[in-house]
Amino acid sequence: MTGFLTEIDEQPAALRATLDALKPQMDALGDWRHRLVDGRVRRIIFSGMGASYFATIPAQLNLVQHGIDAQSIEASELLHYQLPIVRDDTLIILISQSGRSVEIVKLLNQLEKDTAVIGITNNSDNPLAKQSDVHLQIQAGDEATVSSKTYTCSLATLHLLVRTLAGEQTGSSFDRLYALADAMEAALPAWRAQAEQIVEQIAGSQTIVYLGRGASQASALTGALITKESCKFPTEGMNTGQFRHGPMEIVDARISTFVFAGRDRMRERNLGLAREIAQLGGRVIVVDSRETDGGFTPVPLPDDFDPWLLPLLEIVPVHCFASRFAANQGYTPGEFRYLSKVTTRE
Repeated sequence: MTGFLTEIDEQPAALRATLDALKPQMDALGDWRHRLVDGRVRRIIFSGMGASYFATIPAQLNLVQHGIDAQSIEASELLHYQLPIVRDDTLIILISQSGRSVEIVKLLNQLEKDTAVIGITNNSDNPLAKQSDVHLQIQAGDEATVSSKTYTCSLATLHLLVRTLAGEQTGSSFDRLYALADAMEAALPAWRAQAEQIVEQIAGSQTIVYLGRGASQASALTGALITKESCKFPTEGMNTGQFRHGPMEIVDARISTFVFAGRDRMRERNLGLAREIAQLGGRVIVVDSRETDGGFTPVPLPDDFDPWLLPLLEIVPVHCFASRFAANQGYTPGEFRYLSKVTTRE
């Protein structure tokens, strides 16, 4: 078993370890809820790079649904172009698995000394952890290949952080996340088995497109990223709604598409697009928590979870697919050719 496969299988245990570690850390976040209520904090900016940045999308949307001014800005853009919007009433939430990514380190050095920062990292010996007002440490363990368990653990941590900032009790959220870890563990064998079938189904494709909207944008963008990293294959991730605004023209038998159906009011529109792509000759895989039909391959997810937690489940079958597809392409799954785990150069 390769390192990537091992790390995929370690995700349920890593989630449980992260939850165990976060329980005593929740009290440290209570003051930031008070600052939101009394107006000392009026804006929240999430930032990171790569999968860490994509993981902020559900959190940002969740806060907006609670009426809280929140934005997700890629760290390189925040550093070089958007820093002027950071004021003394802004809370910055930075996510970096290593805490050492070049843009994060430079951003920390550019922020005013009294700028409030919450940092999320996978260890405590790094610049982000040391320079944060509050540091939340995930417990993903060592990760040598492309992001898998660090990503899902970051999603879980951000979910709990958002619940606290929104003024909700987190006890039930912890319970749901523990149950999700169990469901993920139970579903992994079936996802691994189906991955080989999907690789056969997309044989001959020239491009893979991942589509999702709302919280599932995180799954689409991260799915494309890990497929590029693992499989060295032309891949794109985008908002489902954008696909009709031009990209639909690429659809034919050379295109394979993963559609994340989601569980909100847009689910039927997402499925409608999936059916249309299939009718036009594209090969379509739908990642969904309910039974669906329409000429595409369904990838079933465990049901009955908070829709905001769906990205934690959606990405794992993509991990399994990327691992199998990489091997099919002649690459060691999860292994980098030109890059390293930590990006230290812009």
